[in-house]
Amino acid sequence: MKNYLIGALLLTAMPAWAVEPFAPTPAEAEMCQARVYSRLGERDENTMHMHHYCSGLRFLNRAYSAMGNKSDMNYKLGVAINNFDYVLSHTKEDYVMRGEVHVNKARALKLLGKKAEAVAEFNKALRYEVGSPDAYQALADHYMEINNKAKALEMATEGMRRHPDSRGLKRRYTELGGKLPYPEPIEPKPAIEAEAAKLEEPPTPIPSSVESAASPTIAPLAPVEPVAEPPIGSPTNPYCRFCPD
Repeated sequence: MKNYLIGALLLTAMPAWAVEPFAPTPAEAEMCQARVYSRLGERDENTMHMHHYCSGLRFLNRAYSAMGNKSDMNYKLGVAINNFDYVLSHTKEDYVMRGEVHVNKARALKLLGKKAEAVAEFNKALRYEVGSPDAYQALADHYMEINNKAKALEMATEGMRRHPDSRGLKRRYTELGGKLPYPEPIEPKPAIEAEAAKLEEPPTPIPSSVESAASPTIAPLAPVEPVAEPPIGSPTNPYCRFCPD
């Protein structure tokens, strides 16, 4: 009985993260499937690292739930940021989901009170085409908080064009003074059609003056006498290059 009480006291004295399982809960696994894995496509050198993005999102959500316990929240934010940094250091610069990773890293930094670093991450996200309505909502909220209403509306508008069914973006668009009807959604052009359009574009004509200047006269080459190939093999076996005599 005494040992049981000591164990119970130790558990209650330990921080929540020390007893909370690191592995995803069923709800977190479902979230990762919807927000990460279902969008990855074929496994390649970028997508193979995206389970770290899932872990970052899980611990960012856990940090929001732990806001009443600063040490617990900060631990979870640290885990989230480490996973976001892993993705950013192991994926290529042009990888489509990097913008979202920057947005969520910015959210984590913001919760830690590192506002300047959070602003830098939000700005990095704008270098990419952000693929998630949640990320556009975060960008709109960020610009509202720094009193840049025009930029906030721009983010909400761009998000709605790409995600016209998002209720969160619709609400932000209206609250920020966006005019109805809602912005026309973007219809992504299939990659095959885009490549075909490139092939159909006529080449740019080169002026004759430039063409003549760029094409010096070249004298014809003198005919070259054919050279007989050396015989192969040996006198006793002419068909075997490496056979002994």
